[in-house]
Amino acid sequence: MTPYNKYLMSMKVILDADVIADSYKDNRTGIFRVAFELFGSLAKLKSVDVYYSHLSLFHRETSTGELDEFFSENSITINRANVRAKRKFLLFRKEKLFRYLYNKIGIYNYKNTHFEKVWKNADIFHSFYHPFNNEIEKYPNLKKVITVHDLIPVLFPDLHFTSDLINNIVASIGKDGYAICVSENTKKDLLNYAPHINPNHVFVNLLAASKTLFYVCKDVEKFNHIKAKYNLPKKYFLSVGTLEPRKNVDFVIRTFLKFIKENKIDDLGLVLVGAKGWDYDKIFEEYNNAQELKNKIIITGRVPDEDLASLYSHAHSFYYMSLYEGFGLPPLEAMQCGIATVTSNTSSLPEVVGDGGIMLDPNDEKLLSKTMLDLYLDDSLREEYAKKGLNRSKLFSWKKSAEELVDIYQKIGNSR
Repeated sequence: MTPYNKYLMSMKVILDADVIADSYKDNRTGIFRVAFELFGSLAKLKSVDVYYSHLSLFHRETSTGELDEFFSENSITINRANVRAKRKFLLFRKEKLFRYLYNKIGIYNYKNTHFEKVWKNADIFHSFYHPFNNEIEKYPNLKKVITVHDLIPVLFPDLHFTSDLINNIVASIGKDGYAICVSENTKKDLLNYAPHINPNHVFVNLLAASKTLFYVCKDVEKFNHIKAKYNLPKKYFLSVGTLEPRKNVDFVIRTFLKFIKENKIDDLGLVLVGAKGWDYDKIFEEYNNAQELKNKIIITGRVPDEDLASLYSHAHSFYYMSLYEGFGLPPLEAMQCGIATVTSNTSSLPEVVGDGGIMLDPNDEKLLSKTMLDLYLDDSLREEYAKKGLNRSKLFSWKKSAEELVDIYQKIGNSR
């Protein structure tokens, strides 16, 4: 194959939009945000021609028409590689028995129509999360690429409810496919778990945090509204993330309560932002056991994106003691909002935080308690880490991630 020259010719890449289609209406997960940001950044680059496909691996009832509208509303200009639309006629489609029979033979309410010219002339198909759809198998010209966010479900089954999807993702890479991992640590985990994968087919593309959503927000009027909305204390520690065992939130609650009790601190709260995840009972056990100190803990649930910059920026300091991460976006978001950040020293978090935050053993209660006290008592130390974090965050951007992704596409396009 003739090597690609980015100055002479553009690669044609089809981006799988299923993650966006599945989540944009009501459940904007971290993986949705990654795909959304990269779609927007890649669409602006002249060095690659990008299209999107929406084949719906799980047969969700969403159309390319709806996605076109969503992309347009968010100023993303990207052409379709297929049309996905509701079938105009399907006999007895509302009857349960007929629906079951149709699904058994592979007929669903929505039908995909491929633009063959796009598919046959494209170089790469890139899935941002899902295993590859069987519909792309008929295009041998496509090099198949999948983003691997983490292998936590298979590495730590006690911290997650299912490993089936990850196993399907790894299986879909096979010997000939390509993987793009979100950290060096995830790359290491993937190659250890699946040694049959060609290491020359595995790349690393670090993520970023949106500059429009996460920034130093000192708007007093806005914060007064946020403070009233979530009943926030004047001074608070902050933790952001899904409430589930892996995030180790029960450890943060337990340490915080012990810290304020032993040091007789009464002007500080702990704010937990995030939706309830899998097996969150331990977290609420710690909360319910707090008794007279329960009012020091505020659980907001999931909050709108537009509230996050203010919540982060006005926090005293940020705590993310997760046991394991594929990348770890919340610490980067916190650093970008200019607050002192404390994280675990495990997995990929050192790649994200570097010297911009304080990293601790996620099981060391004494050390976390001491760190909380140091930051509480020493404003200069807190300000020092706020500045370090802000400087560290400048190393990451979605534009940079997209440009590095195009370089990876070039390498894949030139590989044999």
